[in-house]
Amino acid sequence: MSNGSTIKRIFISDIHMGDGRSVDPGPGFYPYGWFYDGRPGILSSFLKQYCIDDQSVNQVVIVGDLFDEWICPTQFDPVDRAHQPEQFENIANAPQNQLVAAWLKELASQNRLTYLRGNHDMLADKPTVTSIFPGINHLGGAAGNDNDSHDIYQTNDGIWAEHGHWYGLFNAPFAPRTGTGFTGSVLPLGFFVSRLSAQAALKTGKSVKGFDVFMDWIGHVHKTLPQTKDPGLAMNPATHDFVDNDLMELFNALIQASAPDQHGAILNGLDGIPGLVDWDQAKERYGAIFSQWSANHPNNVSPYDAIWSDAASLGRAASSIFFRQANAKIVICGHTHKYDFSSTLGPFQPTELMPAGTQNIYANAGAWINDTARCTFVETEVDSGNGGTRKHVVRLREWGQTSGGQYEAHDVWPGEYVVV
Repeated sequence: MSNGSTIKRIFISDIHMGDGRSVDPGPGFYPYGWFYDGRPGILSSFLKQYCIDDQSVNQVVIVGDLFDEWICPTQFDPVDRAHQPEQFENIANAPQNQLVAAWLKELASQNRLTYLRGNHDMLADKPTVTSIFPGINHLGGAAGNDNDSHDIYQTNDGIWAEHGHWYGLFNAPFAPRTGTGFTGSVLPLGFFVSRLSAQAALKTGKSVKGFDVFMDWIGHVHKTLPQTKDPGLAMNPATHDFVDNDLMELFNALIQASAPDQHGAILNGLDGIPGLVDWDQAKERYGAIFSQWSANHPNNVSPYDAIWSDAASLGRAASSIFFRQANAKIVICGHTHKYDFSSTLGPFQPTELMPAGTQNIYANAGAWINDTARCTFVETEVDSGNGGTRKHVVRLREWGQTSGGQYEAHDVWPGEYVVV
Protein backbone atom coordinates (compact mmCIF):
# COMPACT_ATOMS: atom_id res chain seq x y z
CA MET A 1 0.00 0.00 0.00
CA SER A 2 2.96 2.36 0.52
CA ASN A 3 3.43 4.69 -2.43
CA GLY A 4 6.16 7.02 -1.24
CA SER A 5 3.86 9.47 0.53
CA THR A 6 2.70 7.02 3.20
CA ILE A 7 4.25 6.09 6.54
CA LYS A 8 3.97 2.44 7.52
CA ARG A 9 4.60 1.36 11.10
CA ILE A 10 4.66 -2.07 12.74
CA PHE A 11 3.99 -2.40 16.48
CA ILE A 12 4.97 -5.56 18.39
CA SER A 13 4.99 -6.15 22.13
CA ASP A 14 5.77 -8.61 24.91
CA ILE A 15 8.55 -10.77 23.54
CA HIS A 16 10.03 -11.44 26.99
CA MET A 17 13.49 -12.61 25.99
CA GLY A 18 15.16 -14.24 29.00
CA ASP A 19 18.78 -15.16 29.66
CA GLY A 20 20.27 -18.59 28.99
CA ARG A 21 19.26 -19.90 32.41
CA SER A 22 15.58 -19.40 31.65
CA VAL A 23 15.83 -22.14 29.01
CA ASP A 24 18.58 -24.26 30.57
CA PRO A 25 18.60 -23.66 34.35
CA GLY A 26 20.71 -26.71 35.19
CA PRO A 27 20.26 -30.34 36.27
CA GLY A 28 17.12 -31.08 38.24
CA PHE A 29 15.39 -27.85 37.23
CA TYR A 30 12.71 -27.01 34.67
CA PRO A 31 12.84 -24.13 32.17
CA TYR A 32 10.99 -21.13 33.49
CA GLY A 33 11.30 -18.59 30.67
CA TRP A 34 8.50 -17.38 28.44
CA PHE A 35 10.32 -17.12 25.10
CA TYR A 36 11.81 -20.30 23.65
CA ASP A 37 10.76 -23.60 22.01
CA GLY A 38 9.91 -22.25 18.56
CA ARG A 39 8.92 -18.70 19.37
CA PRO A 40 12.38 -17.21 18.61
CA GLY A 41 12.25 -18.79 15.15
CA ILE A 42 8.77 -17.43 14.48
CA LEU A 43 9.78 -13.92 15.49
CA SER A 44 13.02 -14.14 13.51
CA SER A 45 11.10 -14.99 10.34
CA PHE A 46 8.72 -12.10 10.97
CA LEU A 47 11.49 -9.56 11.50
CA LYS A 48 13.39 -10.69 8.40
CA GLN A 49 10.59 -11.38 5.95
CA TYR A 50 7.91 -8.92 6.97
CA CYS A 51 9.93 -6.00 8.34
CA ILE A 52 13.48 -5.96 6.99
CA ASP A 53 12.86 -7.25 3.46
CA ASP A 54 9.88 -4.92 2.99
CA GLN A 55 11.42 -1.51 2.52
CA SER A 56 7.98 0.10 2.72
CA VAL A 57 8.07 -0.46 6.50
CA ASN A 58 9.28 2.85 7.90
CA GLN A 59 9.45 1.90 11.56
CA VAL A 60 9.20 -1.15 13.79
CA VAL A 61 8.14 -0.13 17.29
CA ILE A 62 8.65 -2.53 20.20
CA VAL A 63 5.98 -1.60 22.71
CA GLY A 64 7.73 -2.87 25.84
CA ASP A 65 8.87 -6.12 27.45
CA LEU A 66 11.45 -6.93 24.80
CA PHE A 67 13.72 -8.12 27.62
CA ASP A 68 12.59 -9.92 30.74
CA GLU A 69 14.42 -9.15 33.97
CA TRP A 70 11.53 -10.25 36.20
CA ILE A 71 10.97 -13.91 35.33
CA CYS A 72 13.78 -15.17 37.52
CA PRO A 73 13.35 -17.65 40.40
CA THR A 74 13.56 -16.11 43.85
CA GLN A 75 16.53 -18.38 44.69
CA PHE A 76 18.55 -17.15 41.68
CA ASP A 77 20.60 -13.99 41.37
CA PRO A 78 18.57 -11.89 38.92
CA VAL A 79 21.79 -11.19 37.00
CA ASP A 80 23.53 -14.14 35.33
CA ARG A 81 26.93 -13.14 36.67
CA ALA A 82 28.56 -16.35 35.41
CA HIS A 83 28.56 -14.69 31.99
CA GLN A 84 28.77 -10.94 32.63
CA PRO A 85 27.48 -8.32 35.06
CA GLU A 86 25.19 -6.58 32.54
CA GLN A 87 21.98 -8.61 32.45
CA PHE A 88 20.53 -7.14 29.27
CA GLU A 89 23.72 -8.10 27.44
CA ASN A 90 23.29 -11.62 28.86
CA ILE A 91 19.77 -11.74 27.49
CA ALA A 92 20.66 -10.47 24.02
CA ASN A 93 23.55 -12.96 23.80
CA ALA A 94 21.60 -16.00 25.05
CA PRO A 95 21.65 -18.77 22.42
CA GLN A 96 17.88 -18.80 21.92
CA ASN A 97 17.82 -15.04 21.30
CA GLN A 98 20.83 -14.53 19.05
CA LEU A 99 19.02 -14.57 15.70
CA VAL A 100 16.25 -12.29 16.96
CA ALA A 101 18.91 -9.91 18.31
CA ALA A 102 20.73 -10.00 14.95
CA TRP A 103 17.65 -8.90 13.01
CA LEU A 104 16.88 -6.23 15.58
CA LYS A 105 20.43 -4.94 15.17
CA GLU A 106 19.89 -4.82 11.42
CA LEU A 107 16.69 -2.78 11.83
CA ALA A 108 18.46 -0.48 14.29
CA SER A 109 21.36 0.06 11.89
CA GLN A 110 18.82 1.18 9.29
CA ASN A 111 17.23 3.61 11.77
CA ARG A 112 13.99 1.65 11.56
CA LEU A 113 13.76 0.39 15.16
CA THR A 114 12.14 2.20 18.10
CA TYR A 115 11.98 0.77 21.59
CA LEU A 116 10.00 1.77 24.63
CA ARG A 117 10.14 -0.09 27.90
CA GLY A 118 7.53 -2.11 29.70
CA ASN A 119 7.45 -3.29 33.29
CA HIS A 120 9.58 -6.42 32.80
CA ASP A 121 12.38 -4.34 31.27
CA MET A 122 11.82 -1.05 33.09
CA LEU A 123 15.49 -0.96 34.17
CA ALA A 124 16.80 -1.17 30.58
CA ASP A 125 18.41 2.25 30.39
CA LYS A 126 19.30 4.04 27.18
CA PRO A 127 23.13 3.63 27.29
CA THR A 128 22.82 -0.14 27.78
CA VAL A 129 20.24 -0.74 25.07
CA THR A 130 21.90 1.52 22.51
CA SER A 131 25.18 -0.33 23.07
CA ILE A 132 23.41 -3.62 22.26
CA PHE A 133 21.49 -2.23 19.27
CA PRO A 134 23.44 0.71 17.82
CA GLY A 135 21.11 3.11 16.05
CA ILE A 136 18.00 2.14 18.02
CA ASN A 137 15.63 4.92 19.03
CA HIS A 138 15.32 4.35 22.78
CA LEU A 139 12.58 6.63 24.04
CA GLY A 140 13.90 6.92 27.59
CA GLY A 141 11.78 8.20 30.44
CA ALA A 142 9.22 10.95 30.64
CA ALA A 143 10.37 14.42 31.63
CA GLY A 144 13.99 13.36 31.37
CA ASN A 145 13.69 10.78 34.13
CA ASP A 146 15.14 7.56 32.73
CA ASN A 147 13.93 5.47 35.66
CA ASP A 148 10.22 6.15 35.64
CA SER A 149 9.63 3.79 32.69
CA HIS A 150 6.77 5.82 31.26
CA ASP A 151 8.07 5.69 27.73
CA ILE A 152 5.67 7.02 25.11
CA TYR A 153 5.79 6.86 21.33
CA GLN A 154 3.83 9.78 19.98
CA THR A 155 3.54 11.01 16.38
CA ASN A 156 2.23 14.23 14.94
CA ASP A 157 -0.22 12.23 12.83
CA GLY A 158 -2.15 10.89 15.82
CA ILE A 159 -0.52 7.74 17.19
CA TRP A 160 0.05 7.30 20.92
CA ALA A 161 1.78 4.04 21.93
CA GLU A 162 2.96 2.85 25.33
CA HIS A 163 3.29 -0.49 27.07
CA GLY A 164 0.36 0.02 29.45
CA HIS A 165 1.87 -0.97 32.80
CA TRP A 166 1.87 2.67 33.91
CA TYR A 167 -1.86 2.28 34.56
CA GLY A 168 -1.59 -1.03 36.44
CA LEU A 169 -1.85 -1.43 40.20
CA PHE A 170 0.76 -4.19 40.47
CA ASN A 171 3.16 -3.20 37.68
CA ALA A 172 3.50 0.58 37.56
CA PRO A 173 6.82 1.86 38.92
CA PHE A 174 6.52 2.11 42.68
CA ALA A 175 7.25 5.42 44.39
CA PRO A 176 10.70 5.29 46.06
CA ARG A 177 10.66 5.71 49.82
CA THR A 178 12.86 5.18 52.84
CA GLY A 179 12.67 2.95 55.88
CA THR A 180 11.79 -0.33 54.20
CA GLY A 181 15.04 -1.45 52.58
CA PHE A 182 13.90 -0.29 49.16
CA THR A 183 15.33 3.22 49.15
CA GLY A 184 15.41 4.55 45.61
CA SER A 185 13.94 1.43 44.00
CA VAL A 186 11.04 1.66 41.56
CA LEU A 187 10.30 -2.08 41.44
CA PRO A 188 6.59 -2.77 42.09
CA LEU A 189 4.78 -5.72 43.65
CA GLY A 190 4.51 -7.40 40.26
CA PHE A 191 8.27 -7.93 40.21
CA PHE A 192 8.09 -10.21 43.24
CA VAL A 193 4.94 -11.95 41.97
CA SER A 194 6.78 -12.71 38.72
CA ARG A 195 9.76 -14.11 40.58
CA LEU A 196 7.54 -16.33 42.69
CA SER A 197 5.89 -17.59 39.50
CA ALA A 198 9.32 -18.39 38.05
CA GLN A 199 10.34 -20.14 41.27
CA ALA A 200 7.35 -22.47 41.00
CA ALA A 201 8.16 -23.21 37.36
CA LEU A 202 11.83 -23.92 38.18
CA LYS A 203 10.93 -26.55 40.76
CA THR A 204 7.79 -28.13 39.31
CA GLY A 205 7.66 -27.20 35.63
CA LYS A 206 4.30 -25.58 36.30
CA SER A 207 4.26 -21.88 36.94
CA VAL A 208 1.86 -20.45 39.49
CA LYS A 209 0.64 -17.80 37.12
CA GLY A 210 0.45 -14.45 38.84
CA PHE A 211 -2.15 -13.33 36.30
CA ASP A 212 -4.49 -16.22 37.12
CA VAL A 213 -4.02 -15.77 40.85
CA PHE A 214 -4.82 -12.09 40.70
CA MET A 215 -7.79 -12.61 38.40
CA ASP A 216 -9.23 -14.89 41.08
CA TRP A 217 -8.56 -12.18 43.63
CA ILE A 218 -10.22 -9.51 41.48
CA GLY A 219 -13.30 -11.68 41.13
CA HIS A 220 -13.38 -12.14 44.89
CA VAL A 221 -13.12 -8.39 45.51
CA HIS A 222 -15.93 -7.57 43.10
CA LYS A 223 -18.14 -10.34 44.46
CA THR A 224 -17.58 -9.31 48.06
CA LEU A 225 -17.78 -5.58 47.42
CA PRO A 226 -20.08 -5.05 44.45
CA GLN A 227 -20.33 -1.39 45.37
CA THR A 228 -16.71 -0.91 44.32
CA LYS A 229 -18.02 -0.63 40.78
CA ASP A 230 -19.54 2.70 41.84
CA PRO A 231 -16.82 5.41 41.60
CA GLY A 232 -18.72 7.43 44.18
CA LEU A 233 -17.95 4.81 46.83
CA ALA A 234 -14.39 4.20 45.77
CA MET A 235 -13.00 6.57 48.40
CA ASN A 236 -14.42 4.60 51.32
CA PRO A 237 -11.38 3.94 53.59
CA ALA A 238 -12.93 0.69 54.85
CA THR A 239 -13.12 -0.56 51.28
CA HIS A 240 -9.48 0.35 50.70
CA ASP A 241 -8.38 -1.44 53.86
CA PHE A 242 -10.30 -4.54 52.86
CA VAL A 243 -8.68 -4.64 49.41
CA ASP A 244 -5.18 -4.05 50.79
CA ASN A 245 -5.55 -6.72 53.48
CA ASP A 246 -7.07 -9.19 51.06
CA LEU A 247 -4.23 -8.60 48.60
CA MET A 248 -1.57 -9.25 51.23
CA GLU A 249 -3.31 -12.49 52.21
CA LEU A 250 -3.15 -13.52 48.58
CA PHE A 251 0.53 -12.58 48.40
CA ASN A 252 1.14 -14.79 51.46
CA ALA A 253 -0.65 -17.66 49.77
CA LEU A 254 1.46 -17.21 46.65
CA ILE A 255 4.65 -17.31 48.74
CA GLN A 256 3.55 -20.53 50.43
CA ALA A 257 2.63 -22.10 47.10
CA SER A 258 5.82 -21.12 45.29
CA ALA A 259 8.65 -20.68 47.81
CA PRO A 260 7.58 -22.04 51.23
CA ASP A 261 11.19 -22.77 52.23
CA GLN A 262 12.58 -19.33 51.37
CA HIS A 263 12.72 -16.16 53.43
CA GLY A 264 12.66 -13.81 50.47
CA ALA A 265 14.01 -13.04 47.00
CA ILE A 266 17.68 -12.53 46.12
CA LEU A 267 18.36 -9.06 44.64
CA ASN A 268 22.15 -8.66 44.97
CA GLY A 269 22.15 -5.00 43.96
CA LEU A 270 19.42 -4.97 41.30
CA ASP A 271 17.95 -1.46 41.22
CA GLY A 272 20.17 -0.59 44.17
CA ILE A 273 18.70 -3.20 46.51
CA PRO A 274 21.49 -5.15 48.24
CA GLY A 275 21.37 -8.77 49.29
CA LEU A 276 18.02 -10.40 49.89
CA VAL A 277 14.59 -8.80 50.30
CA ASP A 278 12.68 -10.80 52.86
CA TRP A 279 8.95 -11.24 52.52
CA ASP A 280 8.16 -9.08 55.55
CA GLN A 281 9.97 -6.18 53.90
CA ALA A 282 7.96 -6.69 50.73
CA LYS A 283 4.69 -6.78 52.67
CA GLU A 284 5.62 -3.62 54.53
CA ARG A 285 6.38 -1.82 51.30
CA TYR A 286 3.30 -2.89 49.35
CA GLY A 287 0.81 -3.39 52.20
CA ALA A 288 -1.17 -0.27 51.28
CA ILE A 289 -0.65 -0.39 47.53
CA PHE A 290 -4.35 0.04 46.73
CA SER A 291 -5.19 2.77 49.23
CA GLN A 292 -2.04 4.74 48.30
CA TRP A 293 -2.40 4.33 44.53
CA SER A 294 -3.88 7.75 43.84
CA ALA A 295 -1.33 9.51 46.03
CA ASN A 296 1.61 7.70 44.41
CA HIS A 297 0.21 8.00 40.87
CA PRO A 298 -1.59 11.34 40.59
CA ASN A 299 -3.41 12.11 37.35
CA ASN A 300 -3.60 8.40 36.62
CA VAL A 301 -6.61 6.09 36.37
CA SER A 302 -8.60 5.22 39.50
CA PRO A 303 -7.32 2.38 41.70
CA TYR A 304 -10.18 0.19 40.48
CA ASP A 305 -9.33 0.82 36.85
CA ALA A 306 -5.68 0.15 37.76
CA ILE A 307 -6.66 -3.37 38.81
CA TRP A 308 -8.26 -4.05 35.44
CA SER A 309 -5.36 -2.53 33.55
CA ASP A 310 -3.15 -5.29 34.91
CA ALA A 311 -5.62 -8.11 34.57
CA ALA A 312 -8.20 -7.86 31.85
CA SER A 313 -8.08 -4.87 29.55
CA LEU A 314 -6.44 -1.51 29.02
CA GLY A 315 -9.58 -0.13 27.43
CA ARG A 316 -10.32 2.18 30.35
CA ALA A 317 -6.74 3.44 30.35
CA ALA A 318 -6.98 4.07 26.60
CA SER A 319 -10.16 6.07 27.16
CA SER A 320 -8.34 8.23 29.70
CA ILE A 321 -5.56 8.86 27.16
CA PHE A 322 -8.06 9.94 24.52
CA PHE A 323 -9.66 12.25 27.08
CA ARG A 324 -6.36 13.87 28.09
CA GLN A 325 -4.58 13.86 24.72
CA ALA A 326 -6.68 15.68 22.15
CA ASN A 327 -4.30 14.78 19.30
CA ALA A 328 -4.37 11.04 19.96
CA LYS A 329 -6.39 9.18 17.33
CA ILE A 330 -4.94 5.70 17.78
CA VAL A 331 -3.75 4.28 21.11
CA ILE A 332 -1.60 1.13 20.91
CA CYS A 333 -0.52 -0.90 23.96
CA GLY A 334 0.74 -4.32 24.97
CA HIS A 335 1.13 -5.61 28.55
CA THR A 336 -2.03 -7.73 28.83
CA HIS A 337 -0.74 -10.43 26.40
CA LYS A 338 -4.19 -10.29 24.78
CA TYR A 339 -4.71 -8.71 21.40
CA ASP A 340 -7.58 -6.26 21.31
CA PHE A 341 -9.23 -3.88 18.89
CA SER A 342 -11.99 -1.42 19.70
CA SER A 343 -13.31 2.03 18.93
CA THR A 344 -14.80 4.84 20.96
CA LEU A 345 -18.15 3.33 20.01
CA GLY A 346 -17.34 -0.01 21.61
CA PRO A 347 -15.49 -3.22 20.80
CA PHE A 348 -15.38 -4.58 17.27
CA GLN A 349 -16.56 -8.04 16.42
CA PRO A 350 -14.56 -9.99 13.82
CA THR A 351 -17.38 -9.74 11.27
CA GLU A 352 -18.20 -6.07 11.75
CA LEU A 353 -17.38 -3.32 9.31
CA MET A 354 -15.94 -0.04 10.53
CA PRO A 355 -18.67 1.69 12.57
CA ALA A 356 -19.73 4.99 11.03
CA GLY A 357 -18.50 8.01 12.96
CA THR A 358 -15.68 6.25 14.75
CA GLN A 359 -13.23 8.83 16.08
CA ASN A 360 -10.56 6.74 17.81
CA ILE A 361 -9.07 3.25 17.81
CA TYR A 362 -7.55 1.33 20.71
CA ALA A 363 -5.44 -1.65 19.63
CA ASN A 364 -3.44 -4.10 21.72
CA ALA A 365 -0.54 -5.77 19.93
CA GLY A 366 -0.74 -8.99 21.96
CA ALA A 367 2.37 -11.08 22.66
CA TRP A 368 4.92 -13.55 21.22
CA ILE A 369 5.45 -15.76 24.27
CA ASN A 370 5.03 -19.54 24.58
CA ASP A 371 1.70 -19.35 26.40
CA THR A 372 0.12 -17.19 23.69
CA ALA A 373 -1.68 -19.08 20.94
CA ARG A 374 -1.21 -16.39 18.30
CA CYS A 375 1.69 -14.07 17.44
CA THR A 376 0.00 -10.76 16.71
CA PHE A 377 0.98 -7.22 15.83
CA VAL A 378 -0.59 -3.90 14.90
CA GLU A 379 0.10 -2.26 11.55
CA THR A 380 -0.69 1.35 10.70
CA GLU A 381 -0.31 3.30 7.50
CA VAL A 382 -1.04 6.98 7.02
CA ASP A 383 -1.12 9.08 3.87
CA SER A 384 1.16 11.94 4.85
CA GLY A 385 1.99 13.52 1.50
CA ASN A 386 1.08 17.04 0.44
CA GLY A 387 -2.58 17.00 -0.36
CA GLY A 388 -2.92 13.57 1.22
CA THR A 389 -6.03 12.44 3.02
CA ARG A 390 -4.23 12.08 6.38
CA LYS A 391 -6.28 8.91 6.86
CA HIS A 392 -4.86 6.10 8.96
CA VAL A 393 -5.37 2.52 7.93
CA VAL A 394 -5.11 0.29 11.02
CA ARG A 395 -4.89 -3.48 11.02
CA LEU A 396 -4.57 -6.10 13.74
CA ARG A 397 -2.61 -8.95 12.17
CA GLU A 398 -1.13 -12.36 12.99
CA TRP A 399 2.12 -13.94 11.81
CA GLY A 400 1.16 -17.56 11.30
CA GLN A 401 1.83 -20.67 9.26
CA THR A 402 0.07 -21.56 6.03
CA SER A 403 -0.96 -25.10 5.15
CA GLY A 404 2.36 -25.41 3.34
CA GLY A 405 4.32 -24.58 6.49
CA GLN A 406 5.38 -21.10 5.39
CA TYR A 407 4.81 -18.04 7.56
CA GLU A 408 2.82 -15.06 6.40
CA ALA A 409 0.62 -12.30 7.81
CA HIS A 410 -3.14 -12.66 8.18
CA ASP A 411 -5.70 -10.14 9.41
CA VAL A 412 -7.13 -11.06 12.80
CA TRP A 413 -10.05 -8.73 12.05
CA PRO A 414 -11.10 -8.70 8.39
CA GLY A 415 -10.75 -5.51 6.42
CA GLU A 416 -9.10 -2.18 7.10
CA TYR A 417 -10.15 0.34 9.72
CA VAL A 418 -9.75 3.99 8.85
CA VAL A 419 -9.30 6.87 11.27
CA VAL A 420 -9.32 10.44 9.99
